[in-house]
Amino acid sequence: MEKIKKEFFAEDTEIVAKNLLWKIIKVWNKKWIIIETEAYKQNCDEASHAFWKKTQRNALMYDTYGFVYVYLIYGMYYCLNFTTDQNKAGAVLIRWILEIPESLKWLKNNLSKLKKIDGCGKVCLFFKIDKSFNWLNLTNNDKIKLFDSWIQVKNVKITQRKWISKAKDKLWRFIREI
Repeated sequence: MEKIKKEFFAEDTEIVAKNLLWKIIKVWNKKWIIIETEAYKQNCDEASHAFWKKTQRNALMYDTYGFVYVYLIYGMYYCLNFTTDQNKAGAVLIRWILEIPESLKWLKNNLSKLKKIDGCGKVCLFFKIDKSFNWLNLTNNDKIKLFDSWIQVKNVKITQRKWISKAKDKLWRFIREI
């Protein structure tokens, strides 16, 4: 498996969010496939932590790309994001992951049999991700890594993001389709 390079994350946040589909995420010794993401950008996105101004909480979105950004929602669930865009503040939220299939042929006929972790809070619970992951460089740490997969993304469903109250019109939620 080839590790994803830092330059992958330098692109516009929407592009990175779409390109993260079917990538392999490895946390500790668990390897799963990313199947749903959401993009959050700076100036044009009121739902983004980086919309108003740079703060201690969102500095990671402004200062880096290719880093892990973890925050707590509702005082109880961590959310896993990867920072993006070398020119603007941005991050991609990881919403769903899928158990790695035996092969692509097996996957097409047995998708419903694979385990799914659906929801950003559940993803962090499954991987045991907490604030200690915040500021980790994705290309140089022992806890979390991203790899290319052997699966080609054919169709991507693009929809409005979920569970937000602002910028609902943005079509920045990306879901895998086989």
